[in-house]
Amino acid sequence: MDWVNHASFILRSGAVSLLCDPWLDGAIFNQGWSLLSPTRLAYDDFAAITHIWFSHEHPDHFSPPCLKKIPEQYRRRITVLFHITKDKRVVNLCKALGFAVVELPEWQTVEIAPDFKIMSGMQGLIDSWSAIFAEGKTLLNMNDCVFERDRELEEIKREVGNIDVLLSQFSYATWVGNRDNLAAHKKHAAHKLMEMSRQIRVFEPAQFIPFASYIFFSHSENVFMNENSNRIGDVFHYLTRELNAPTVVLYPGDEWIVGSPFDSAESIRRYNEDYNRVQAAAPTAPTISSLVTLEEAAEKFIMKFSEKNNRFLLNALPPAVVYLSDLDVHLELSFRGGLRVVEGAQPDIILSSDSLLNCLTTDWGGETLVINGRFQVPSGGRPRRFFWIFRVPRHNSVGTTLDLKFLGRQAVEKVRSAVNSRWCLLPGLVTVSLPAANCANDRKPFRLHGGRR
Repeated sequence: MDWVNHASFILRSGAVSLLCDPWLDGAIFNQGWSLLSPTRLAYDDFAAITHIWFSHEHPDHFSPPCLKKIPEQYRRRITVLFHITKDKRVVNLCKALGFAVVELPEWQTVEIAPDFKIMSGMQGLIDSWSAIFAEGKTLLNMNDCVFERDRELEEIKREVGNIDVLLSQFSYATWVGNRDNLAAHKKHAAHKLMEMSRQIRVFEPAQFIPFASYIFFSHSENVFMNENSNRIGDVFHYLTRELNAPTVVLYPGDEWIVGSPFDSAESIRRYNEDYNRVQAAAPTAPTISSLVTLEEAAEKFIMKFSEKNNRFLLNALPPAVVYLSDLDVHLELSFRGGLRVVEGAQPDIILSSDSLLNCLTTDWGGETLVINGRFQVPSGGRPRRFFWIFRVPRHNSVGTTLDLKFLGRQAVEKVRSAVNSRWCLLPGLVTVSLPAANCANDRKPFRLHGGRR
């Protein structure tokens, strides 16, 4: 195994060099995230890569800008592995760039070379895990997948068998509450430790690799979230001392023979240096978008999605009041009334004009906002109203339209979710669950199915 960065590594066996989830450089999630450490893998090194596996479409796992930097002659020799989807967005983009593509059926073992097989499964709308079988060893990559029930993990274990190496996320990667709600931040961080502990208990891996959290919140509007995120040194001590789990921490450029002992001290030391370095760096400043630009974007947004969905249902969505902190203006947004200035209205959410523009102009804008955490919820605010509007493009992007069938499926999900009252639902899409403490301003609990924990 060659460690690349964040959630990315190369697994080499025989003639296969499989690269997982390459995000090598650049800020993502609307300037909200950056890599904690510099990547050592160069784009010319892709000459030796035979396969790339993507877990899901989020840019810290699937980065089109990085893929486009791979020299074209290398792309033509690389096969992309990705689970079957209805929308084919990832598959089509990769084919357009010249990659060969193999779509992986869920729960089926696929041989990609002699003595090298892969199995994948889904969690939510977009997340997936993979199990790799090679040289008599099994590596289970859970990346961002969070299963709330032990029986779901146990089902994976039954299919995969004994696990030699387990990889899983070790810190929060989404909005964790308002800037001053330190108790909620710490609760989120502690919950990630509990998730790791549960996976280790169920899967019983011979070795564990914490990963997929080597980022820092790099914008002035979310930099506060770094303070209570789990740092790898503390995570290593928790895993080895409290859970007695054999743990391997790898730094970009490290090489490791799977199954062998590894001294993580130097890797942890270098990560600590990187934490100190990024803390001292100036965060990214917000970009101001004019009210005229926002109004034009809102008009196009409403026109686009009114053509794809049931207009009666779109108009039934309640309006959301947004306070734009950089323009000092209150706006009401709805499919019925568009975007208009309102005076003295109770805001549901506080954000900058740049964030609102991103929500209006990208299919994943609402989910991006939740992941980068560049918003605040005022006392009495109802952020669900805002995110309900932006769940529409997110669902459309994966081939689902807002119609009566969709409402039926959502009703079933709502009943299922109500069984577990400790989760708070921010409306959205796939895998974000927030503790109820973060939704104290909402009269009813709601789940943000957004893509990250």
